[in-house]
Formats: sequence, C-alpha cells, structure tokens
Amino acid sequence: MKQRRIPKQTADQVTELFDREEQSLMRFAAVLTAGDSACAADLVQRTFMAAALDWGTVGERDIYGQAAWLRRTCKNKWIDDLRRSGTLEHLLPQLAQRYACPAPDPADTAIARMVLEKCWQTIAALPPVRRQVALLHWHQGYTAAEIAQLLGIQPSGVRKHIACARRTLQLSVSPDLDRQLIDTADVPKEEGV
Repeated sequence: MKQRRIPKQTADQVTELFDREEQSLMRFAAVLTAGDSACAADLVQRTFMAAALDWGTVGERDIYGQAAWLRRTCKNKWIDDLRRSGTLEHLLPQLAQRYACPAPDPADTAIARMVLEKCWQTIAALPPVRRQVALLHWHQGYTAAEIAQLLGIQPSGVRKHIACARRTLQLSVSPDLDRQLIDTADVPKEEGV
C-alpha cells in the first residue's frame, strides 16, 4: 500500500498539534482502553495520522475544536476496533443485564392497582360534563380545543373542567396513597432482602 505524502507545512502544523495535545489524548485513550498503554499509544498514533490526512478539516478549527476533533476521532477508532474484534457483541448481554429494569415489586403493583381503581371510581362520580371532559382528555387524548368543539363549550371551560377533575382526583386518591406508602415504609425489612 502506497502512503500519501503530506506537505512539509502540514507536517509542521500536525507536529505542533501533537506536541500540544498528545499527553491529554493519551490519557483519554488510556481510559478508553482500560489502561492498556500499548493499545492507547496505537490509538493516539492512528488518530494523529488521521488528523494529518484530513488536515484541511482539522487545521481550520481553533485549538478547542482541534482537541474535540481528536477525541471524537480517537473514540470512533476505538469503537471501530471493538466492532472488528467482536468484543462489542460479547459486551452487549452484560450491558443489557446491567441496565435492565428490575421486575416491579408486587406491593407497588398492588398499591398502583388500588389507586387506579380509586381513580376510576372518582371519575365515575364526577358530574356528567366534567366526567365526559376528563375521559376525552385523559383516556382518549383529546386537546382542550378538540373537546370544546365536540361538546360545544368554550376551551376555557374545558380547561376549568380538567383542572377541577384533577383536583378532585388528587383529594380523593392522595390520602389513600399516602397511607399505603406510610404503611409499607413502616414494615421492617427482613435481613438479607
């Protein structure tokens, strides 16, 4: 493979960039490679070679832009190495397991069901127009303007109905929810659980 020769002026500018950013980029690469100094040095070298070959883009940036370009390119080269080596595929199950959502706590599920049932009872007990507005808004996803057009009332009236229904729900559900949360917080946890 024939290597491209770069002009002396570009080589001098890349050397200046190397002198300024090499140590910082080496620390960055060491973090990426989990402290493998040989891999980090190789990564840094390939990053500066890429900068030399793409100096038209890199050279136009200020010093902060050049440092950012070097870090982004270094990280991208590291990711490319992971993909080529197949390491990424081995990491995916571990990452999925690490960041998976835990199963819901049965007690939390029971409380949520009780609160939801109380919400439905409260909505069913609302005056007919307010109940209709609440169901259209929360259950069907209609906007205040759409509900106003459907029911032939002013949008401000719809917003008032929604606010009153929300307040009624809060007053109805909050005491039960607070009591349930306090009751479950007072239960001592078993050792090792």
